[in-house]
Amino acid sequence: MPVDTRRGVRAQSAIMLTPRQQAVLAQAFSLSLQHGVPVDAARLFTTRTLRRGEYVVRQGDIWDTATVVHSGLLRMVFTRRDGREFNKSFHREAMLVCPITDAMAQQPSLFSIIAVEPCILLQAPAARLRAALAACNAWEPLRSTLLERLLTRKLEREYNLLAMDGRSRYAHFRRTEPELAARVPLAQLATYLGITDVSLSRIRRDDKKPRD
Repeated sequence: MPVDTRRGVRAQSAIMLTPRQQAVLAQAFSLSLQHGVPVDAARLFTTRTLRRGEYVVRQGDIWDTATVVHSGLLRMVFTRRDGREFNKSFHREAMLVCPITDAMAQQPSLFSIIAVEPCILLQAPAARLRAALAACNAWEPLRSTLLERLLTRKLEREYNLLAMDGRSRYAHFRRTEPELAARVPLAQLATYLGITDVSLSRIRRDDKKPRD
Protein backbone atom coordinates (compact mmCIF):
# COMPACT_ATOMS: atom_id res chain seq x y z
CA MET A 1 0.00 0.00 0.00
CA PRO A 2 1.19 3.59 -0.59
CA VAL A 3 2.84 5.24 2.37
CA ASP A 4 3.02 8.94 3.16
CA THR A 5 6.50 9.99 4.30
CA ARG A 6 6.51 13.70 3.54
CA ARG A 7 8.48 14.47 6.72
CA GLY A 8 12.17 14.72 6.26
CA VAL A 9 11.95 15.16 2.48
CA ARG A 10 15.26 16.30 1.09
CA ALA A 11 15.05 19.56 -0.86
CA GLN A 12 17.54 21.99 -2.38
CA SER A 13 17.09 25.52 -3.65
CA ALA A 14 16.47 26.29 -7.32
CA ILE A 15 19.92 27.82 -7.69
CA MET A 16 21.27 24.32 -7.01
CA LEU A 17 19.36 22.71 -9.88
CA THR A 18 21.69 20.85 -12.21
CA PRO A 19 21.87 21.75 -15.91
CA ARG A 20 19.92 18.58 -16.68
CA GLN A 21 17.21 19.51 -14.17
CA GLN A 22 17.00 23.02 -15.64
CA ALA A 23 16.62 21.47 -19.11
CA VAL A 24 13.79 19.20 -17.93
CA LEU A 25 12.06 22.19 -16.34
CA ALA A 26 12.30 24.13 -19.61
CA GLN A 27 10.99 21.13 -21.58
CA ALA A 28 7.97 20.78 -19.29
CA PHE A 29 6.92 24.37 -20.04
CA SER A 30 8.01 24.45 -23.69
CA LEU A 31 4.61 23.77 -25.32
CA SER A 32 3.16 27.02 -24.00
CA LEU A 33 6.14 29.21 -23.03
CA GLN A 34 8.21 29.56 -26.17
CA HIS A 35 10.76 31.84 -24.53
CA GLY A 36 11.51 29.54 -21.62
CA VAL A 37 10.56 29.60 -17.96
CA PRO A 38 10.68 33.12 -16.47
CA VAL A 39 13.48 33.52 -13.96
CA ASP A 40 11.12 34.47 -11.11
CA ALA A 41 9.16 31.27 -11.75
CA ALA A 42 12.16 29.00 -12.22
CA ARG A 43 13.75 30.05 -8.94
CA LEU A 44 10.71 28.77 -7.03
CA PHE A 45 11.48 25.14 -7.88
CA THR A 46 13.26 22.79 -5.52
CA THR A 47 14.05 19.11 -5.89
CA ARG A 48 12.30 16.36 -3.96
CA THR A 49 12.96 12.64 -3.94
CA LEU A 50 10.24 10.02 -3.51
CA ARG A 51 10.36 6.29 -3.02
CA ARG A 52 7.88 4.03 -4.76
CA GLY A 53 4.45 4.42 -3.13
CA GLU A 54 5.06 7.85 -1.58
CA TYR A 55 2.56 10.64 -2.13
CA VAL A 56 2.81 13.97 -3.91
CA VAL A 57 -0.69 14.75 -2.65
CA ARG A 58 -3.17 12.58 -0.78
CA GLN A 59 -6.86 12.44 -1.72
CA GLY A 60 -8.75 14.87 0.53
CA ASP A 61 -5.75 17.16 1.11
CA ILE A 62 -5.27 20.56 -0.54
CA TRP A 63 -3.24 20.29 -3.74
CA ASP A 64 -0.91 23.26 -3.41
CA THR A 65 2.21 22.18 -5.29
CA ALA A 66 3.23 22.27 -8.95
CA THR A 67 5.37 19.30 -9.93
CA VAL A 68 7.64 18.54 -12.87
CA VAL A 69 8.85 14.95 -13.13
CA HIS A 70 12.61 14.93 -13.56
CA SER A 71 12.90 11.14 -13.36
CA GLY A 72 10.46 8.39 -12.48
CA LEU A 73 6.74 7.91 -12.94
CA LEU A 74 3.66 9.23 -11.10
CA ARG A 75 0.05 8.06 -11.17
CA MET A 76 -3.10 10.05 -10.50
CA VAL A 77 -5.57 7.78 -8.72
CA PHE A 78 -9.08 7.82 -7.19
CA THR A 79 -9.63 5.66 -4.11
CA ARG A 80 -13.10 4.50 -3.09
CA ARG A 81 -14.20 4.15 0.51
CA ASP A 82 -13.66 0.39 0.27
CA GLY A 83 -10.02 1.03 -0.67
CA ARG A 84 -10.33 0.08 -4.32
CA GLU A 85 -8.19 2.23 -6.61
CA PHE A 86 -8.88 3.56 -10.11
CA ASN A 87 -5.94 5.04 -11.98
CA LYS A 88 -6.80 8.20 -13.89
CA SER A 89 -3.51 9.04 -15.61
CA PHE A 90 0.25 8.53 -15.56
CA HIS A 91 2.91 11.25 -15.65
CA ARG A 92 6.50 10.61 -16.71
CA GLU A 93 9.69 12.59 -17.27
CA ALA A 94 9.39 16.27 -18.30
CA MET A 95 5.65 16.39 -17.58
CA LEU A 96 4.10 19.20 -15.53
CA VAL A 97 1.38 18.29 -13.02
CA CYS A 98 -0.30 21.20 -11.24
CA PRO A 99 -3.70 22.56 -10.16
CA ILE A 100 -5.00 24.62 -13.09
CA THR A 101 -8.38 25.76 -11.77
CA ASP A 102 -9.40 27.55 -8.58
CA ALA A 103 -11.38 24.49 -7.47
CA MET A 104 -8.34 22.24 -7.87
CA ALA A 105 -6.19 24.59 -5.82
CA GLN A 106 -8.66 25.52 -3.07
CA GLN A 107 -10.80 22.44 -2.45
CA PRO A 108 -9.79 19.02 -1.07
CA SER A 109 -8.23 16.98 -3.83
CA LEU A 110 -10.49 14.37 -5.44
CA PHE A 111 -7.50 12.11 -6.12
CA SER A 112 -4.04 11.18 -4.94
CA ILE A 113 -0.79 11.49 -6.87
CA ILE A 114 1.59 8.65 -6.01
CA ALA A 115 5.03 7.53 -7.16
CA VAL A 116 4.92 4.39 -9.32
CA GLU A 117 8.72 4.34 -9.42
CA PRO A 118 11.42 6.09 -7.37
CA CYS A 119 11.22 9.73 -8.46
CA ILE A 120 13.18 12.94 -8.52
CA LEU A 121 10.69 15.81 -8.76
CA LEU A 122 11.04 19.55 -9.31
CA GLN A 123 8.40 21.30 -7.21
CA ALA A 124 7.17 24.83 -6.57
CA PRO A 125 4.35 26.31 -4.45
CA ALA A 126 1.44 26.44 -6.91
CA ALA A 127 0.07 29.84 -5.82
CA ARG A 128 3.48 31.50 -6.01
CA LEU A 129 4.18 29.91 -9.38
CA ARG A 130 0.86 31.19 -10.76
CA ALA A 131 1.63 34.68 -9.47
CA ALA A 132 5.15 34.69 -10.96
CA LEU A 133 3.84 33.52 -14.34
CA ALA A 134 0.90 35.93 -14.29
CA ALA A 135 3.27 38.83 -13.64
CA CYS A 136 4.83 38.27 -17.07
CA ASN A 137 1.58 37.26 -18.82
CA ALA A 138 2.64 33.62 -18.98
CA TRP A 139 0.06 31.95 -16.71
CA GLU A 140 -2.98 32.13 -19.01
CA PRO A 141 -1.15 30.67 -22.05
CA LEU A 142 0.13 27.83 -19.86
CA ARG A 143 -3.27 27.24 -18.26
CA SER A 144 -5.01 27.22 -21.65
CA THR A 145 -2.55 24.66 -23.00
CA LEU A 146 -2.95 22.41 -19.95
CA LEU A 147 -6.76 22.66 -20.06
CA GLU A 148 -6.83 21.83 -23.77
CA ARG A 149 -4.57 18.83 -23.21
CA LEU A 150 -6.68 17.68 -20.25
CA LEU A 151 -9.93 17.91 -22.23
CA THR A 152 -8.48 16.14 -25.27
CA ARG A 153 -7.17 13.24 -23.19
CA LYS A 154 -10.42 13.03 -21.22
CA LEU A 155 -12.53 12.76 -24.38
CA GLU A 156 -10.20 10.17 -25.90
CA ARG A 157 -10.20 8.12 -22.70
CA GLU A 158 -14.01 8.21 -22.46
CA TYR A 159 -14.29 7.08 -26.08
CA ASN A 160 -11.88 4.19 -25.49
CA LEU A 161 -13.76 3.05 -22.38
CA LEU A 162 -17.15 3.22 -24.09
CA ALA A 163 -16.35 2.08 -27.64
CA MET A 164 -13.57 -0.49 -27.19
CA ASP A 165 -13.39 -3.82 -25.41
CA GLY A 166 -10.55 -4.55 -22.99
CA ARG A 167 -8.33 -6.21 -25.57
CA SER A 168 -8.72 -3.28 -27.96
CA ARG A 169 -8.02 -0.74 -25.22
CA TYR A 170 -4.81 -2.55 -24.29
CA ALA A 171 -3.73 -2.78 -27.94
CA HIS A 172 -4.41 0.94 -28.37
CA PHE A 173 -2.43 1.77 -25.23
CA ARG A 174 0.53 -0.35 -26.35
CA ARG A 175 0.46 1.32 -29.76
CA THR A 176 0.21 4.91 -28.48
CA GLU A 177 2.18 4.58 -25.22
CA PRO A 178 4.66 1.70 -25.69
CA GLU A 179 7.04 2.98 -23.02
CA LEU A 180 4.32 3.32 -20.40
CA ALA A 181 2.91 -0.09 -21.32
CA ALA A 182 6.27 -1.56 -20.34
CA ARG A 183 6.71 0.52 -17.16
CA VAL A 184 3.29 0.52 -15.46
CA PRO A 185 2.67 -2.48 -13.16
CA LEU A 186 -0.03 -4.85 -14.37
CA ALA A 187 -2.58 -4.17 -11.60
CA GLN A 188 -2.28 -0.39 -12.01
CA LEU A 189 -2.52 -0.58 -15.79
CA ALA A 190 -5.60 -2.81 -15.52
CA THR A 191 -7.55 -0.26 -13.47
CA TYR A 192 -6.57 2.47 -15.94
CA LEU A 193 -7.88 0.35 -18.82
CA GLY A 194 -11.07 -0.50 -16.94
CA ILE A 195 -10.47 -4.26 -16.76
CA THR A 196 -9.38 -6.69 -14.06
CA ASP A 197 -5.75 -7.65 -13.58
CA VAL A 198 -6.73 -11.26 -14.34
CA SER A 199 -8.19 -10.20 -17.69
CA LEU A 200 -5.13 -8.11 -18.55
CA SER A 201 -2.81 -10.96 -17.63
CA ARG A 202 -4.79 -13.25 -19.94
CA ILE A 203 -4.65 -10.70 -22.77
CA ARG A 204 -0.88 -10.40 -22.37
CA ARG A 205 -0.45 -14.18 -22.43
CA ASP A 206 -2.57 -14.43 -25.57
CA ASP A 207 -0.50 -11.72 -27.25
CA LYS A 208 2.67 -13.72 -26.62
CA LYS A 209 1.31 -16.87 -28.25
CA PRO A 210 2.73 -17.57 -31.71
CA ARG A 211 0.37 -16.76 -34.56
CA ASP A 212 -0.44 -19.38 -37.18
